[in-house]
Amino acid sequence: MHATQVARSFHTKGWVYEEKYDGWRMLALKESGRVRLVSRNGRDHTKRFADLVAALAALKAETFTLDGEVAVFDEDLVSRFEWLRHLNHGDLATPPLYMAFDLLRLEAKDYRPEPLKVRRKTLEKLAKGQTLILPARRLSPSGPGRSPRPRTRPRSSGSPPR
Repeated sequence: MHATQVARSFHTKGWVYEEKYDGWRMLALKESGRVRLVSRNGRDHTKRFADLVAALAALKAETFTLDGEVAVFDEDLVSRFEWLRHLNHGDLATPPLYMAFDLLRLEAKDYRPEPLKVRRKTLEKLAKGQTLILPARRLSPSGPGRSPRPRTRPRSSGSPPR
């Protein structure tokens, strides 16, 4: 799913709002202990993000598919798309992080038909205690400027739950 930019914040009952990251959208795939990071156009980035791959491999599951975004952040915790090309950038405040939006598959179960609430809860449990794999931050339904714990300058992207 692609984010949709809007002129101003809005609230639609039943929608979920998440922080928008400027990074590289990727699937994280783990099959029988082997992890790959693959972009939307099918390009394999596994070797480029070795630390993320190691963190994903350490997750307590033999098989999964996650949908997320690899992002790096500056000292204000604003994600910086252009810095992903140059990971030795002096102003990086974080290593590359995998910001997980959704759990698509876990072990033999296809989670896509499950409600978003179930997928999110299972994703949070899978990523618990991780420092490099984080569920995307949820925003307040009343808009990004009213988030209870502002730690970035987010742009919102809303999507209806399935």
